Amino acid sequence: MFSARALLVSVCLWNLFHHTLSAWEGEEGDFSFDGLPGAQHEFKVEVSGNQEECFVQKVAENAELHASFEVLRGGSRMVDFSIKDAYNNVIQEIIYKSEANIKYKAPVTGYYQICVNNIHSRFVSKLVHFYIVTMVEAEWTKYVEEIEELKTAVENFTVVITEVQNSIKQVRLHQSSTRLNVMKDWYLLTGNNSYVMYWSLFQIACVLMTSSFQVYFVRKLFNIPNVTPTAKPRA
Repeated sequence: MFSARALLVSVCLWNLFHHTLSAWEGEEGDFSFDGLPGAQHEFKVEVSGNQEECFVQKVAENAELHASFEVLRGGSRMVDFSIKDAYNNVIQEIIYKSEANIKYKAPVTGYYQICVNNIHSRFVSKLVHFYIVTMVEAEWTKYVEEIEELKTAVENFTVVITEVQNSIKQVRLHQSSTRLNVMKDWYLLTGNNSYVMYWSLFQIACVLMTSSFQVYFVRKLFNIPNVTPTAKPRA
């Protein structure tokens, strides 16, 4: 009973996980390896003097793009930071900052550029730390709800597994008790059999000896010597 119930819960849990995994995949097979409905990147890059470095990120329609940076080392540590659309138009720009963040909601699906420009230093390179996140709010809410459902299913599965484990313990205890009773009964039967056999042999021996003595004494009682008429008694 418990094994069938546990199997049923396992199947339901797999179906829920597969459904959640499918919801995280985009129409073109996009997938976040962090298991989140969107994309998340964190990296460091060395930007040479008087050079601009750009990174392309695909953003879905109505998705929020969060981009932040911090200059870790290099001269005055001041750079320009901007976001450009697919047509290379600057959407948002931050001038002469060592750290900042930008939040932008994409009206259409497309590839956006996150750029950092080290134009303020001609000969000194700068090490810049980036953190980029893009996600759709509705998908994130759906993701949280599915995680809660998955958590509930896992808790139910854990309860069933605990019940199965307790049942197995009870079965093992019953088996151990039965095994001990069987051994005790076997020794009891073996002892009774030996006792009955030896006692019976002893009683048979006693009966045979008693019968032999009775026959001997009865025959001795009726054993009369023969006396002839010519025989004379001695003086």
